[in-house]
Amino acid sequence: MTNLSDIITTRSDRSQIVEYNNPLFECFAVKSYYAANKTYYVTEHWHEDVELLYIIDGELEYRVNGKSIILHAGEGICVNSKRIHSNNSISGKSCAYYCSITHPSLLCSSKYIEQTYLAPLLGPNSFDYLLLNRNDWTYIIIEELERLFEDSDSKIVELDILEACFRIWKTIYKHVEIPPIAAETTSSKIGAFKSMMLFIQDHFMEKISLEEIAAAGNVGKTLCSKLFKKYASKTPGEYLIYYRIQKSIELLTNTELSITEISYATGFASASHYTKTFHKMMGCTPLKFRHDNSNHIDYCLIPQKNSSS
Repeated sequence: MTNLSDIITTRSDRSQIVEYNNPLFECFAVKSYYAANKTYYVTEHWHEDVELLYIIDGELEYRVNGKSIILHAGEGICVNSKRIHSNNSISGKSCAYYCSITHPSLLCSSKYIEQTYLAPLLGPNSFDYLLLNRNDWTYIIIEELERLFEDSDSKIVELDILEACFRIWKTIYKHVEIPPIAAETTSSKIGAFKSMMLFIQDHFMEKISLEEIAAAGNVGKTLCSKLFKKYASKTPGEYLIYYRIQKSIELLTNTELSITEISYATGFASASHYTKTFHKMMGCTPLKFRHDNSNHIDYCLIPQKNSSS
C-alpha cells in the first residue's frame, strides 16, 4: 500500500512520474478492484507513458482529453502519451481491471526505431486513445495484456513485457494512420488548460479568482470555463474545491494536524466550511474519514463516498 502523498509525483511540467514495479525497468502493472459500495476517483493527470487498461469484470468511467467513455467487462482502452486522463467508478457498480503503464523508451532500441515507428504516433496530433474489444484488430492488445497478467513467467517477466510491448506497438503501427501536421488550435487549447490547472494546484491554498485562473492560461473567462468543462467536466471553481478536498485528504491521512489547521492549510475560510464541504463531497466528516483511513489508502484509489452511508 502507498500513502496518498506518494500517489502522483511529478516533473517540472507536472506530468506524472510513474513509480514502476521495478525502478530499473519502466513498466508499472497492477490488477485493481473498485468495490461497489464506494466511489473511487483517479484525478486528472498525464504522463509520458502509454497506458493500457482492460476491464475484467464490472464497469468503469474513463476520461481522455475531455471525452468520457464507459468501459464494460471485456473492453479496454489504450491512452496515448501525455494525454490528460482520469477515471472513476460508477455508482453501485464494482470493477476489476488490469492496468499496464509503460514508457515508450522500452521500445527505442535505436534512434531509427524511435523516429520511424514511435515518434509519429506519440505526438499531439496523433490518436488520444484507442478503444479495445474482441471484435476488431484490438483483440490482439487484449490478448497480450491477459498473457502478461495471467501467464507471464516471474523468472523472465521483463522479457515477457518487452515481447508484449513490441507486439502491441507493431499492431498499433499497422492499423493506425500516421497523422498529418498537428492542428495548432487544439494543441494550444490543451496547453492553456494545463497551465490553468497547474495554477490552481500551485495556489489552491490562496483566495484566487476566475480572472486569475484565466490569465494563467492567457485566455478569457468564458474560454477558461469552457476548457475546464471540456477537459475536467467541472467549472474552474468546482475543480478548485475538489483539489482542496484532495489535498486535505493527504493531511488527514498523513499528519496529525487538527481539522482547523487543515482547513486553513487547504484554502478554506473556516473549519465549519471545510467540514460541510467535505461531508457533501465525501459522504462523511473529515474526522470519520481520518479514523477510517488512518494508516493507508490504496494506490491510485481515492475512496470518496461510501454509498451505503
